[in-house]
Amino acid sequence: MESHAGQPVRTGVASIQAQVDDARENQAAVRVTGRSHWLDAGRPVNAERTITTSSHTGVVDYIPGDLTITVRAGTSLREIAEVTAREGQWFPLDPPGNDDGSIGATIATGSSGRLAQRFGGIRDLVLGLEFVAGDGKVVRGGGRVVKNVAGFDLTRLLTGSWGTLGIITEASLRLYSAESQPATFVLALPDDASQLAARIALVRAAPLAPYATELVNAGVAASLGLPSRTSLVIELGGNRAAVASQRDALVSLGAHQVDSRPWEKLRLLDGEGSSVLRISALASRVLDVWETVCRALGSAGDALIHAGVGAGVVRCIVPAGSDPEIAARIVAACADFSVVFERLPAAMWETLSPGVSGDRLSRGIKQAFDPANILNPGILGD
Repeated sequence: MESHAGQPVRTGVASIQAQVDDARENQAAVRVTGRSHWLDAGRPVNAERTITTSSHTGVVDYIPGDLTITVRAGTSLREIAEVTAREGQWFPLDPPGNDDGSIGATIATGSSGRLAQRFGGIRDLVLGLEFVAGDGKVVRGGGRVVKNVAGFDLTRLLTGSWGTLGIITEASLRLYSAESQPATFVLALPDDASQLAARIALVRAAPLAPYATELVNAGVAASLGLPSRTSLVIELGGNRAAVASQRDALVSLGAHQVDSRPWEKLRLLDGEGSSVLRISALASRVLDVWETVCRALGSAGDALIHAGVGAGVVRCIVPAGSDPEIAARIVAACADFSVVFERLPAAMWETLSPGVSGDRLSRGIKQAFDPANILNPGILGD
């Protein structure tokens, strides 16, 4: 079916399949791209060709009553937001970057943002996928309805695989009723670790069901247009009564409401050439991760740190031109946690993270879906 906006689909599944077949037959490595906003993310890819889904766009199926929508992979997050808003619904995903990014690339990179605390990450929001595997086959996993749970979970397998197993061509997504009364609050926090933990414990014990609870260091706070100090930024949403009762609870803790919503600025923190590390742990240990990262940074005061308190994820952004040893110090200090590199200067990948897919299981999966190893070779270090 054509895009709801009447735009012709210039790159269809058959075309993508033909390009994959031709690349495989000629043993030509392929760089898989969406709208090419994140080409500096992930390890360098040495590819002779590029296959893009940027023009494979539009809504395939939308059933507001089921709270599901199926779109082609090149469809932007902005278009999904516009279409669903007309029905009083939304797709609660806010990955780093802006809404010009495509849904296919967002799924392939496993990207999520602050809203994961309330609505889950990208794996929780994708119901089903269609993709062209490296062997040229068109494969479907999952379904278009929430209740579909049959079969092997190819959807979760493809999510976060960075285009190494197949080129995502279509996605079915879980929607929610649109937020009606969004409100953002800021709570100033002490830098002392024990005092900070005590203040956050009070927030956690309060009668709140926030959309997001983001801990930010002074640098991030300043970038968001807030006072330059360690702070907790809290987003509420829902009906008027729910937001009002939670507002009272936050005000009693010393938080104040801000008129501007800083969340889009938070998504755009990553500067060109910066090193971006994501350190994860159980939500109960997020402050342990925070303190570990802060200690590792030492006097590197220009680094930006923010943490999803409810999700257990700390992101650290080291600006371009900083001492390359900073990232190495963070990695060494966070040995007890899961560290994922979103961005690094090309020369640092081999030293800090030479590969993440060399185990037997990963190699077997790669062989099953892309036996000729033509899709994004090297992006996971293989």
